[in-house]
Amino acid sequence: MPSIERVDESVRSTSAVLRTFLEHLAEMHGRCTADTIATTELTLSQVRMLLVLRQKCEAISVNCLADEVGLSLAAAGRGVDRLVGIELVDRREDATDRRVKRLSLTDKGTELLDKQFALKDDDLKDMVTRLPTEVRARLHDALSDALIHLSPEKVTS
Repeated sequence: MPSIERVDESVRSTSAVLRTFLEHLAEMHGRCTADTIATTELTLSQVRMLLVLRQKCEAISVNCLADEVGLSLAAAGRGVDRLVGIELVDRREDATDRRVKRLSLTDKGTELLDKQFALKDDDLKDMVTRLPTEVRARLHDALSDALIHLSPEKVTS
């Protein structure tokens, strides 16, 4: 069984390499992402709201959205008003409680996010293409193994 010092050093060194790798990705593509999001004329909070709505399987309340993005109910409400106004978010009355408004992405909102993520996919494919085949295979295996332990439902082939 490995000693605690070795495990700690392994955790430290792997964390450092992973952080450096992620910083490299962010540096390579951060400017591009900021530029493409800037063209949408959305605030960072509004983009975060869209991302939260994208990952939810069902419509959520404004309260829930405010909690998810760390905004006050008033600030979230203003952001939602803008997103509804530009037809990225749909707001409907709850079927059981008309006082509650339920939010979901519209097709236009989904299309906007899909377009943004498609740009990222192309950037990642370009980066991965530059890796030698054997490095690419090891990276794929290592990331797949990590996902199995961290989030098995997200593992793809």
